[in-house]
Amino acid sequence: MPRSFSTSCVQRLLTVLMFLIPGSPQPASAQEVTATLGVTRTMKSTILGEDRKVFVHLPTSYDTSGNAYPVLYVLDGTPAFLLEMIAVTTRLRNDRNAPEMIIVAIENTNRDRDMMPVVAKDYPGPPRAEAFLGFLEKELIPDIEKTYRTAQPRILMGKSLSGLFTIYALLARPTAFTAYVGCSAGWFTENNQYFLDLSARAFQTVESFANRRVFMANSLHDQYDPDQAIHRQMIGFSELIKRNLGETLSYRYDTYENYPHVPFPCLYDGLRFVTMGQPTK
Repeated sequence: MPRSFSTSCVQRLLTVLMFLIPGSPQPASAQEVTATLGVTRTMKSTILGEDRKVFVHLPTSYDTSGNAYPVLYVLDGTPAFLLEMIAVTTRLRNDRNAPEMIIVAIENTNRDRDMMPVVAKDYPGPPRAEAFLGFLEKELIPDIEKTYRTAQPRILMGKSLSGLFTIYALLARPTAFTAYVGCSAGWFTENNQYFLDLSARAFQTVESFANRRVFMANSLHDQYDPDQAIHRQMIGFSELIKRNLGETLSYRYDTYENYPHVPFPCLYDGLRFVTMGQPTK
C-alpha cells in the first residue's frame, strides 16, 4: 500500500539547527510545519530480484481535474531531490513553460551497479544498467500508468552518473521514454568506444527516435571534468546525433559557464525544452 511522506523531519532539523548555530535569529516560539510531498510506493521487482521504492508526487489539481498528466521519472530519487523538482516544475508551470506533471522519484539501492552499462576504473561491476532499464520499462512504467492518469510526454531525467544512464537509455531503448534530460551527462574516457559502438547500432533504426526530445548539458567548470574531456565527447556525440538522426528528433546540448557539477539551471531548461509545445492551460 502506498503511504504518504512529508517534510516534517526536514523542518524539525532546521528548527534544531537554528537554536544551535550562534547568531541565528531565535524565534519566540517554534511551530512544526508539515507539507505532504506525495506517497511512497514499494514494488517487488522480478527483473532486479529486489524491492524498489519510489516517491510519487501528484499535481495539486490531480484530485479535482480529471485530467491526465505527463510523468517525470527522476533518477537518484530522494525526498530532497523530489522537493527540488517540485519547486522547479512549479516554477515552470507558473512561467507557462511546462504543464503540470506527475513526478516519480526512484530511490537508489546500488547506484554504481544500476547506472553503469559497462565497467570502468572505479566501477568494476558487475554493471546492471540493462536490467535496471528493463525494470523501468517493463515494471515501473506499467505500474505507474495503471495506477495514475498519465499522458505524454514520458520524461526520464538523470544527473551525473544517472546522466550517463540517461544517455545509455536513449541509445539502448529510445522508445521507452518520449523525452530525455541529462544534467552533467557523459561517460568516462575509457568507455568512449563502448558508447560509440552503442550509438552506431542504435542509429541503424532511425525511426525509433522519431518525435523524441532530448536535452543534455554540462558545466564548463565541472570539478569532475577538469580537462573538459567529457564535454568534448558530448560535442562529438551531439554531432553524431545531428548527422545520423537529423530532424527525426529534437536535440539540444547546452553548457553553463558559472556553475559547478550538475548546473542547477539544467533542471529548468531541460524540462522546458522537452515539454515545449505542451499545453500549459
